[in-house]
Amino acid sequence: MKKVLLTTLAASAAYLKYQSVRQKRSVQSLMVEQGLKSFLHGRDPRKTLNFARFNHVNSGTYSIPNKVQKYLDFKWLDIEMQVLKRDSIVTPEKKVIFYLHGGSYWYQPFDLQYRFIARLADRVGASVVMPIYPKAPAYDANDALSMVMKSYQELLATNGVEAENIILFGDSAGGGLAVSLVEQLRNAQIDLPKQVILLSPWLDVSLENSEIAKIAKKDPLLNLEELRFEGEYYAGCESLKNPIVSPIYGDLADLPPITIFGGTNDILYPDMKLFTEKAKQNVRLITYEGMFHVFPFFPLPESKRAYEQIVDIIVSL
Repeated sequence: MKKVLLTTLAASAAYLKYQSVRQKRSVQSLMVEQGLKSFLHGRDPRKTLNFARFNHVNSGTYSIPNKVQKYLDFKWLDIEMQVLKRDSIVTPEKKVIFYLHGGSYWYQPFDLQYRFIARLADRVGASVVMPIYPKAPAYDANDALSMVMKSYQELLATNGVEAENIILFGDSAGGGLAVSLVEQLRNAQIDLPKQVILLSPWLDVSLENSEIAKIAKKDPLLNLEELRFEGEYYAGCESLKNPIVSPIYGDLADLPPITIFGGTNDILYPDMKLFTEKAKQNVRLITYEGMFHVFPFFPLPESKRAYEQIVDIIVSL
């Protein structure tokens, strides 16, 4: 029995090594990918009971998880507006990361997101301001965008932060919301952040790009039909192609510099490419072969490289 087990493990290791070379990616990424395939799909919002739970949770106020407050030092900047902060380890503070977390516009922030942004902030000597924006199905895109607009303006007006010291950072749905935010800030002639950094942004909630179907089965985190369902509730009464919902359809001129990190096995990757092509200027897409949705959050060799690239962008500002 032991011999059979060892033979099986050896064969599995050899197969992973072969796939690693073939796909030009790390063995670790293949192993993590296998473990992620059931990560979120147990909470499919299309199921009646799950939908009711999301609606109940997202109708109420958010509470900071105890371990996040105790070990990562996140506190309330404004509990009524539901905006979190994390002070810089550098005094006096200068750079501020205005962070919009992802989660399909339905999920509250995950531990991995808190840990990543805290580690990044400490590395670059920045503070963090993190709006817990309203979520579907209880709220919609207008609610979310209105809240983050107000939070950003409060940061400028009340906290004395200059826009040139703000880095707007967003992942997944938060990345799409970040682009909608800068489009609206520009339209309102409000000072724009110095730089926008996005991980796997959801730029087109309509998901109409024909290239998406070719990738859908490769992404271990995102389910295409779940995303469509979540996106419709997030849009509310707005068209899926309204720039408030899907910023890829907005005016992409005169935006601050935007850097996007994406993997070729991410459902949202085709729209990252399209967005970069449409913008024509001030947008840079950094592509990682074979990587899945929001891969920089996971302990992988590819993630370490992406993390160092993000650090370099912020430090150079």
